[in-house]
This record gives sequence, structure tokens and C-alpha cells, in this order.
Amino acid sequence: MNRCFLFAEPVVQGGGNAASRSMSNPRIIVRRNAAIGDCVAASVVADKLKERGYECEWQCSNMIVPVLRHAPSITSLSPLNGFAHVNLDGAYETHPFRRTSHFSDMFLARANSSLMPLGIDLGKAVNARPRLVLPAQTTAIAKAKFNDYIRPWIFLCPASFWYRVRSVPNWIWEEVARHTIGTKFWLGASPAPSGIIDLGSKNIGDVTAWLSAADLVISVDTGPLHIAAALGKKVLALGQSSSPELHLSDQRDFQTIWPEGDLTCLNCQENLCKFNTFLPPCQTFDPGKVGRRANEMVRENRISCVIPTFAASPEQLSRCLQEVAPQVDEVVLTCAADGVVPNIPLHGARVVKSWRSSLGFGKNVNFGFRHTAGDWVLLLNDDCYLSRDCVKQLRELCAPDVGMIAHLLRYPNGKIYFAGRKRKPGQRGFPHINHNDFIPDITEPSEMEAVSGTSVLINRKAFYEIGGFDERFMMYAEDDDISMRMRQAGYKLLYHPTALGVHEGSATAKKTGDIQRWIGESAKLMESLWGWYWDTNRNRVPGVFR
Repeated sequence: MNRCFLFAEPVVQGGGNAASRSMSNPRIIVRRNAAIGDCVAASVVADKLKERGYECEWQCSNMIVPVLRHAPSITSLSPLNGFAHVNLDGAYETHPFRRTSHFSDMFLARANSSLMPLGIDLGKAVNARPRLVLPAQTTAIAKAKFNDYIRPWIFLCPASFWYRVRSVPNWIWEEVARHTIGTKFWLGASPAPSGIIDLGSKNIGDVTAWLSAADLVISVDTGPLHIAAALGKKVLALGQSSSPELHLSDQRDFQTIWPEGDLTCLNCQENLCKFNTFLPPCQTFDPGKVGRRANEMVRENRISCVIPTFAASPEQLSRCLQEVAPQVDEVVLTCAADGVVPNIPLHGARVVKSWRSSLGFGKNVNFGFRHTAGDWVLLLNDDCYLSRDCVKQLRELCAPDVGMIAHLLRYPNGKIYFAGRKRKPGQRGFPHINHNDFIPDITEPSEMEAVSGTSVLINRKAFYEIGGFDERFMMYAEDDDISMRMRQAGYKLLYHPTALGVHEGSATAKKTGDIQRWIGESAKLMESLWGWYWDTNRNRVPGVFR
């Protein structure tokens, strides 16, 4: 039976993110032991503590230290003894709704309950995405190790060390490797099957460094899966007795593939299969299907389209799909659990439906975005219709240093929806230029301070580098916020003045609630996040970040 790496050489306790230490901030001690993946997932508690100005000391075993020392919100690491303000051991294992609740929700619920006597509330699991940040030199050394191998570099993690039910037989992995392009590396403790390079180390510190070089990680639900996602790597997760959808964040670049057959026992949350102890039915994956999905995720020069919807008009959505489908490699329709996709021809589009309700625009996009495979993804409203060469024109502006590319949109009556967003000196926010005009002022491709999310081509790498859309926005201004974070991360925002689309305008908002309420709440949040920017850059357009 295969086992993945969950061992580590003895290390000295301590470490953590020393750069974050501040003796003036109060310290909260959090305990979480057990599996590495669980500890990585639980580190969102440290992130929330840091957001509220607290230092976080983390109690864990030596085995976990080589991983959590790279969690930027953990100030220090200490042994499993003594007092802890928050004990996260058993936080999900004993939870009555663990088959339907997300890791982040359960860990934060336990933390909030423990911290209530101190008057500390970490809030809900919003923007809860575990993070691991390795030194640049460590990543560079890891990449140098693999430089002689053909890319893409695909790492295979075949089994959990602790749970027999979370594993896949070697013969399936051998077939997966045959169907998958690039070079495959083995993160199993048993010898690698034919066609896969055995890395041969049980040191989790080494594995963490190697994963930072991966182009794709294919893994059952175990430690390396969570490490790879926290490092911001592309992940193809194999769903079995636990659902990766309930463990990983929608703000991370992962997809899930499930075993063959109509299995009603999936996500059973059991560690020993009650049907077959030695060969659980959830180990029967189709190697060709896994390989094809992996190839889609690493193939370059593809453009995907994600269309968030809630209660789309059949006529509008049908026209939207007809216009965009021939221009892209795939179309993904995404909606919340309470959303409705009309019964119309979908022109090859896939529908992905979240298990959560009332997502709002940004959360819905984050969920749908990770189900796409393109290195550029067109975000498109379901009431927006593109000219037949629109995507082709946008593609001409694609470059590694470009984060997003927007374009000219008009209302059905021909008036300009807006022509990019540029702030006049002294203005707050990003008003629409040429709104309701017929003739645009911008006639050449131009760099913008912010762009609209109605129809925009997004650099996948940049999107996940900044964590996607901020989940605190329900509707409106989330595109202004992501524009700011893109630019702050060093990416350009471009506007194409001749690539044309027609936008009906506010179609979803009219069906989901009070438009003015959404505008007001989003404007207030935007001011709290970026008011300092407008104050600092009153007479500088575009402004600079300090």
C-alpha cells in the first residue's frame, strides 16, 4: 500500500514568520496537532488574528514545523504543552455537520467560541485561504533540481499516510502518467510505477520546497494537497472519503475529479471503508479521464470564459452564449445553489453549481473561475453580447505583465456603457468616462487605473496571485477593488477601444435585491479599503501605491 510523505527529520521548535513579530501586539496561542493538511487548513485562524492586530503562537508537533514555519501569519511555533487560548484539535472531527461544512467555517467557529471571553471575534470564513510563502531562494533551488526535465512538471501524491481509504492503486497511477503530458514525479513512499520519476525523500520540508516548483499537483486528500494549494499551485484533487470542495478555498486554483460509478458513499468522512477495507470502491478512477483533465489544466495558450449567473433571462443568456462560444476554448456557467440556469441550448458550456447559496458576484466568479483551464479567462456578464472578433482583439494585448484587459461596451441604444475608468485629479472612486455618450474619447489601446468586470479578459496567474475577488463584496465595486490589487501587485490594466460588446446593464442586480443598497454597502467597503489611496494620490493619475 502506498503512503505519502508525512514524516520529517527532527527540527528545533520555533521559527514561524519572524518578520511579523511585534512585541507591542498581544499574543494569542493556538493549538492544532494531527495531520499536516488539517494544520495548513486551520492556519486561516492565524490569518484572521493577524488582520485584527494579534500575534499568533502556534502549538504543534515537530512533524508539522517544516511546513507551518512558512505560514506568514504565524509568528512563532512551540511544542504541544502548556496553555492555549484556542484548541483546534477535534474542531471538525467532532462537528455534527462535518459532511456539509467547510474546514474554514468549522475552525473559525471553534476559535470564535474560545475567544469570546476575551472579547475577540474573528468573524466569518470570508477570504479564508491558507497561505504558505517560501523564500525566493528555496523556490529557485527547487526549480533548479528539475530544470533538466521536460515541462510541465506534474507531481503525483498517491496516498495518505494515515488513512487507507484515501489512496489510489499504483496501476491506476501508472495509467494516469501514460495519459498525462510532461514529466511526472512521485511523492509516494513505495517505489514509483513505470513512467514516473521517484523523488525518494520522506522529508516534508523537501516535499514542500519541491511542490513550489510544480506546474500541477495531482493528489488524494492529504498533506501535500493542502501544501500545494496554499503555495498557490494548480491542483487536481481526487475526491474520495472527504470532499476537497469542503477543504480547499475557492480562491485557490484547484479542480476536483471523482471516482467512476454511482457511489452514494462519497464524502463519508470515514477513515476505514465499511464496504471493502483493502480496496474501497472510491479508488476506481478512470486514468484517461484524470489525464485529460490534467492536460487541460497545464496546456498553454487557451482562453476560457466564465459567466456568473443567478436567474438569467433565457433570451439574454442564449444570445450571450451564441456570441462568445465560437471565440473561446471553453465556457463555464457558474451559479450559487439557489441560482437557476434556464433550460436552453448551452452551446457546449458546462454548468458548475456551488454548494453554497447567496454567493454574490465575486464569490460566484471565484467558484466558477477555478473550474476553467485557460491561462487567460474572459469574465462575462450573462447579459453582455460580444462582437465576433472581440476576443481576438483582446488576445493581441495579452502579455505576462498585463493583469486584465477591458474593452468598449455600449447599451443597446448605442450609447457608451463606459470607456474604461480614469480618475480626474482630486476625484474619489473611478467614474465612468464617456458614460451615455456616443463618441468615445479613448481611441487607442490605453492603460487604465481601473477596469470594469462586465466583460474583461483576466490573466489567470495574476488572478490567483492576488487571491481572486474579495468575498466581502456582495455586488458592485468588486471590479474596482480587484483592479487596485492587480495594479498594486505590479500588473497593468489595459483597455481596448475597438473590441466591442453590447451590455443590457444591471440584469442580475434587478432580480436579486435593492440596487442602491448594494451600491451603498460596496462603496463604504471600498472607501475603507482604498480611501488612503485616493487621499494620497489626489493629483496623480494613475495613482501610485506607497
